[in-house]
Amino acid sequence: MIRVYILVIILLTSLFVSCQRGKPVPVARSFDQYLFPEDLQGVVPNGVTGDDSIQLVRAYIEQWTRQQALLHHAQRNVSMNTERLQRQVEEYQNGLIVYEYEQALINQKLDTLVSDEEISAYYDSREELFTLKQPILKTSYIRLKRDAPELDRVKRLFQSTDFEEQDLLEKYCAMYASQYALHDTAWYYVNDLIRKFPIAKINEDDYGKTGRIFEIIENNELYLIILQDSKFRDTRSPLSLVQNNIRNLILNKRKIDLIDQMQRRIMDDAREKNNIEIYN
Repeated sequence: MIRVYILVIILLTSLFVSCQRGKPVPVARSFDQYLFPEDLQGVVPNGVTGDDSIQLVRAYIEQWTRQQALLHHAQRNVSMNTERLQRQVEEYQNGLIVYEYEQALINQKLDTLVSDEEISAYYDSREELFTLKQPILKTSYIRLKRDAPELDRVKRLFQSTDFEEQDLLEKYCAMYASQYALHDTAWYYVNDLIRKFPIAKINEDDYGKTGRIFEIIENNELYLIILQDSKFRDTRSPLSLVQNNIRNLILNKRKIDLIDQMQRRIMDDAREKNNIEIYN
């Protein structure tokens, strides 16, 4: 807190001295460029206090001095075509203005509701886009210590479809398992499953052996794994796995169409009112 007060006092003192002398007093200089207290407005977001606010101000000042120093040396050592540079700045500025207008149009006009029927139609009409590049699996697994009790009984319960026995297994896992997933019906890419359990120790040729228990020992822990379902690479991805991707593709297409319609409308209106002319 003392450092916060010091920083505040420095800034207030700078402002006070500025008022007294009739000219601003800088808080930093880099070559012939100066940073003033008013330039720091907005650097610290509302609600940020203490050491965090000090670090933000210091980081901003450090970044500013570095950028000004680099700019100074660049200006002295690079021969610039001023007209070309100004043209690039104008093009960049114009691009930003148009981009902001397009984003405002999208926020106001874009229909973001994508129905299941639209997703299904897109999926059916573009089969080539949804070919699997790696296998996907539905799995159940239990991670236990190698000396966990009643392992033979656990394996039997694990393969059972009886509701009461599944309930018993759930209670057992809650007591003894460090990780488990018994009723997960989602599809996962094999590369994503590696973070959950050592799936790499199951041969890809065995992915079709659904319903059996694979036992893997790693780091003195026992993994019991059942592959509930599988799909191999170069086969069609299930809709449930790519549903969100399709929704994003549809929305992106709508954005492109909306912007294209806006541009056409503006150009047609400009031509109709003779606001555009091309001279030969």
